[in-house]
Amino acid sequence: MVATCGMFLSRSRFARASLLPPILHSSAGQYIQLRPEPSAPSRPIETRGGSLIDFASYRGKVVLVNFWATWCAPCVYEMPSLDRLASSGNTDLVVLPIAVADGGRPVVEAFYHRLGLTHLGVYVDPDQQIGFFYEKNPGHGMFPLYALPVTYFIDPRGQIAGYVPGVAQWNSPQAAALIRYLAATG
Repeated sequence: MVATCGMFLSRSRFARASLLPPILHSSAGQYIQLRPEPSAPSRPIETRGGSLIDFASYRGKVVLVNFWATWCAPCVYEMPSLDRLASSGNTDLVVLPIAVADGGRPVVEAFYHRLGLTHLGVYVDPDQQIGFFYEKNPGHGMFPLYALPVTYFIDPRGQIAGYVPGVAQWNSPQAAALIRYLAATG
């Protein structure tokens, strides 16, 4: 089943509908497509954690924005999969793991070192400024960080296409199919 526009659609009944994204299951559900698609921020966001995120600079690519914390056990489990995805060489994809835990860059860098994560950038947002940036999209509501990890996708047009709650296997064929689907929407 696929959730879109608040409805559940059977895959078999609508198998020919190219509007439905591929299914990617996670530990807490599956990919949820947003309709209408709110826009990602067009201005750079500088966090109090010292990270600068400029979503507009990623136009033309799929942006995977993963919110996580060093103290979050499911996040610890998911991060090696994200690191493998980031090392895949997919030029249509940007992986942005954004740590929402206190402690700043040194804590995240030590965490990466401990787990052998070498392909992920260090982005820190302890005040969740980025996590609540959707609030600035009038008429589209807010998508708060209700649980960790949670991953949002921004399509090549700069629209927030959907999200995956919980741990996903980012180097799986299902994740690759979803990324290809999102890349084709741009």
